[in-house]
Amino acid sequence: MTPLLLHVPHNSGCIPKVDRADFLLSDVELHAEKLRVTDWYTKSLFTNGLDAEDIICPRVSRLVVDVERFHEDKKESAARVGMGATYTKTSKGKKLRQLSPARRTELLDRYYWPHHRHLERAVVSRIASFGFCLILDAHSFPTKPLPTQNTQDASPSICIGTAGVHTPPALKKAAYNFFSSRGIDVAVDQPFAGSMVPSAFMHRSHEVQSIMIEVRRDLYLKEDTGRRHAGFAQMQALLTALRETLLNQAQAVHRQHCKKVKR
Repeated sequence: MTPLLLHVPHNSGCIPKVDRADFLLSDVELHAEKLRVTDWYTKSLFTNGLDAEDIICPRVSRLVVDVERFHEDKKESAARVGMGATYTKTSKGKKLRQLSPARRTELLDRYYWPHHRHLERAVVSRIASFGFCLILDAHSFPTKPLPTQNTQDASPSICIGTAGVHTPPALKKAAYNFFSSRGIDVAVDQPFAGSMVPSAFMHRSHEVQSIMIEVRRDLYLKEDTGRRHAGFAQMQALLTALRETLLNQAQAVHRQHCKKVKR
């Protein structure tokens, strides 16, 4: 176990048979939607060399339940386009499924809440062992804009997402400089903002640091097929090096905070 916890929420393309019955799309249509919204291979891309205990990754597709969203639609901006914790529309606005309140609760109980309990326990154990936890929220995004983006402008190669007090300025700067110093175009909170922080710690704990990294998918795969290309190995090596940079910076932030507390 290390202080670094990799959260990889959208890697899976699995839709169990019991949940497939909810969807109104044909198999061909559902495959096309999965191809567009799944963060393909992000687990392999971000977690190379890590122990399993340092990785939190749901078993099912985000089309079944999106664990990254707020469970209450009124608090979740993506719910406005039918892509809250339980999607009802596709990324192109087509009807995806019809869920009764009871069925929605069943899905949350089966997938959403166990994931968040697992995440919270992992964070608590790292704070107990190291005094802090750094969450690296790992994502990718397509070249064609999704309806959940906060801008429809041309996308950078890398998007850094921040979470207020949980993303210290030094941590954000370290991530930005890591990419920009290598000639990679990078933006902060564009076209996606935010980063995962368990609700138990949100805005209440300096012990939890969090930063999101979104990789534009064409840099490592062919978007029309979902197959990896030669850029995958290069991006994987880059993100492996990034982990060390971020963890070193997070440790420095933690040490500095401890010094302030002792004064």
